[in-house]
Amino acid sequence: MVLALLAVLGVDLILVVVLLLVVLTRRRWISRQPGVFKGAIRVVDGQVRGLSAKWRRGYGYWVRDVLVWRKAPFLYRGDFVPADALTGADRAAEPGEVRRLGKRVVVTSVEVEGGARIEVATSADKRERVHGPFVVPGR
Repeated sequence: MVLALLAVLGVDLILVVVLLLVVLTRRRWISRQPGVFKGAIRVVDGQVRGLSAKWRRGYGYWVRDVLVWRKAPFLYRGDFVPADALTGADRAAEPGEVRRLGKRVVVTSVEVEGGARIEVATSADKRERVHGPFVVPGR
């Protein structure tokens, strides 16, 4: 159905295939980099440029004390979030709170520059990557 609509609009099928291949290979390349974790992110308190209060999926990694977040689906633009510290211990996500991250999802709260607070959700086996350069409070 979608392909028929694109053909009627005059979009060449090869362009659609090339765009799809670029997106898929980019996702595969990013996910295989050292220290990268798949997850979701949202702003809880305050404002952070490039992020919203709704859960947004993507991939993240730490460069010193800066969280670099690549938003899905294209993963081209990275949002830089300078972090100050982790706030509180990790918590288990409520059922249905965050989807497509596995059965055991952990939410980590991070205090960022300017007094704002974000939450990063990921699967439980990747929680150490989310902690990045910070010591987990309560451990």
